Amino acid sequence: MKIMKLWAFLLFTVLLAGCTASQPPLMDNPDAESTGYLLDSGDTVSINVYGEPDMAMKFIIDKSGSITFPYIGKVVLKGKTPDQVSAEITNRLNGDYLQNPMVTVNIAEFRKFFVSGEVKIPNGFAWEPELTVEKSIAMAGGFTDRADREDISIRLAGTNQLLENVDVRHSVHPGDIVIIGMGFF
Repeated sequence: MKIMKLWAFLLFTVLLAGCTASQPPLMDNPDAESTGYLLDSGDTVSINVYGEPDMAMKFIIDKSGSITFPYIGKVVLKGKTPDQVSAEITNRLNGDYLQNPMVTVNIAEFRKFFVSGEVKIPNGFAWEPELTVEKSIAMAGGFTDRADREDISIRLAGTNQLLENVDVRHSVHPGDIVIIGMGFF
């Protein structure tokens, strides 16, 4: 009888252990980084026209993804690289307003990403190139004592998809929300 109980107990623990096995942390898709940084609402850009100091300006891209530039009006920046915007402004200024303008567009400040949950300073922070979950947690002051270091999720900007069980080396993109879960022990 005792042997039967021992076998039942062992079988139960093996089944229980199989139910609690977790999946490996979710890693990045390296092909996703090949397109370059695309501008969007919330980015701050600096636009300079060589030889025209009055046309050196900073803009925060509005919710429509555009700005209003002198002489040419509305310019849509959303979904374009700074080089593409530079070429568009150069083409639109050329001839009617300036002869052979040289326009540079630089990102003065990236739009924010957010860290919430069990970190010391949950907040929005300016995104940086090559940002990872680990770096974003450091920017937020590190884990709290109650943080579950294995329960890390990312809510993706744009699609609102939730990636669960994310590895700390996973990249973070502008607008993403990094969520740190709470542990019970």
